[in-house]
Amino acid sequence: MRHWFHLLIRNSFFQVGLGIFLVMILGGLVLRMLEIGKITEGEAPFWWAIVTMTTVGYGDFAPKTPEGRMFAVLVMFAGISLTAMFTAIISSIFVAKRIREEKGLEKLNIKNHIILCGWNRNADKIIHSIQYLAEAPSKNIVLINDLDEEEIARLKTRYRKIRLHFVVGDFTSEQVLEKANLEAAETVIIIPSDINDSIQNPDDKTIRAALTIKGLEPNIRLIAYLHDRENLTHIKRANADEVVISDDFGAYMLASHVMDPGIPQTVNRLLDNVSKNRFKRVDIPSEFIGKPFDNLFNHFRKKNNSILVGVFSEEENLGIGEILSADTLALDAFIERKLKEGGISLKEESKISLEINPGSNYRIKDGNRAIIIT
Repeated sequence: MRHWFHLLIRNSFFQVGLGIFLVMILGGLVLRMLEIGKITEGEAPFWWAIVTMTTVGYGDFAPKTPEGRMFAVLVMFAGISLTAMFTAIISSIFVAKRIREEKGLEKLNIKNHIILCGWNRNADKIIHSIQYLAEAPSKNIVLINDLDEEEIARLKTRYRKIRLHFVVGDFTSEQVLEKANLEAAETVIIIPSDINDSIQNPDDKTIRAALTIKGLEPNIRLIAYLHDRENLTHIKRANADEVVISDDFGAYMLASHVMDPGIPQTVNRLLDNVSKNRFKRVDIPSEFIGKPFDNLFNHFRKKNNSILVGVFSEEENLGIGEILSADTLALDAFIERKLKEGGISLKEESKISLEINPGSNYRIKDGNRAIIIT
């Protein structure tokens, strides 16, 4: 109790508030002794003290005697000083919070944002692509890394169409992820970091981060970037929703330059953010549900001269929990417990089901979305 009392009396906010209260009470009591008339009746002297301290000056009450007027001057100066101090304290709280946010030390109060864990030479390109592809303006992106303040300021200046936030620290730490408001995030992207990172195998940190993130928020969408395909099994055990492997695409493009010239150039054009011809994901009009793929193909061709490449949907896989019987048999309970202890989820997991140019016999399904080339 004594500890809390000492903390309270040392608090500047409490000190200024107490000073304002004492000036109001003492001002009213002293004025009642110095003056006569209506200004001394009831709560009038205290009302006068508040009005005088805040320099509002309604003029409904005013001291008449020389002593009262001199005392009013003292109350004015005391009130102006205390009010200025009160305003400064309030302002300093907001300024300090803003500084802490800019330094990545404050918990963020945003939602439906993207969290980008780690930093390397590809991170800048990722942010640039998100800014270009974002359907909603002012998309919030939270960076978790150890970049210096100058680099963060440069990024915020460069990417003005999105809102960049920053959290300093290790993205495998639960406390750091909580500062990034992981529970309200839309998607998390993990990329290997090359800043002050002494880990020989960066995929190890990616896997640990994935385990931590999915442990905190099992339903959040997680995209992980790996250097080595041999770690694919481990990241899948961490329940990563999508995995990008660094060498796969590059190796294919190099081989295509030799064996299929023209294919790499076409892919690069379609993936280029500034190209007029690029891949785009769009909704399918409801009147095409149950209709042949060719009908939808002709629709996009006539509407905006786009080419329908295929359709995709998020489908639910059959979870292990569906295989176990519905009753509470001891064997089922034992299997379920052991699977959970092994880190295997019994919940259904979503995945992307993709159909590229499925042919005229394919019927558009409810929940399908279209991939077109504009």
